[in-house]
Amino acid sequence: MKKRLSVPLLSIAAIFFTQQACAVQTCAQKKAALTEQLSYAQQHNNSHQIAGLKKALAEVSDHCTPATVRQDAEQDIQKLQRKLKEKQQDLHESQHDLQDATANNNAEKVAKYRKKIADKNADIKKITGELQHKQQGLSELK
Repeated sequence: MKKRLSVPLLSIAAIFFTQQACAVQTCAQKKAALTEQLSYAQQHNNSHQIAGLKKALAEVSDHCTPATVRQDAEQDIQKLQRKLKEKQQDLHESQHDLQDATANNNAEKVAKYRKKIADKNADIKKITGELQHKQQGLSELK
C-alpha cells in the first residue's frame, strides 16, 4: 500500500519541482514536462507513475488556461511577499536581541544572534531572488 501511494506522490513532487524551476510555466510547458516524464515512466514500466502522470496531464489539459497560469503566478508572488515580510520581521527582532545581548556583554548570546541574523539575511536573499524570478515570469505573461 505504501509503495502505491509513494510513487504518485513522487510524480507530483517531480512536477512541482519542475514547475518551480521556471519562473512561470505556461500550459504548453506544463504539458511538455508531463509528457516527457510520462515517456520516461513508460520506458521504465513504472505503472503507478504512468497512471499519476496521465491523470496530471488530463488535469492540465482540462483546466489549464492562461488566466489560471496568471492567477497561480500572482498567488505564488503573494505567498513569497508574505514570507519575505515575516523573515524581515524576524530579522528585526534578532537585531534587537543582538543589541540587548551586546549591551549586557553576553558574548554567547551575541554569537547566537549574529548567526541568526546571518541565516535570516541568507533566507531573505533567497526569497527576494525567487520573488524577482516569479515577478519577471508574470510580467512576461502580460
